[in-house]
Amino acid sequence: MCEMEIIWSLLLTACFTDTNCKYQDVQWFESKEECIDMKTLHEEIPIDGDWKSVEYVCKPVGSKEV
Repeated sequence: MCEMEIIWSLLLTACFTDTNCKYQDVQWFESKEECIDMKTLHEEIPIDGDWKSVEYVCKPVGSKEV
């Protein structure tokens, strides 16, 4: 049986308003732990611009939220 490899993505969502958001795939990782470590580092970076909210999320590449 073949083991499926999961690639993790660090995604950035930056919003001007509740409905006007920009999305960016920041980086891919081979493990969830690596992604979470980088997420923590990115969250420490000061926000530049007039964003209402900035959020980083780790999730498997190609996954959808429900």
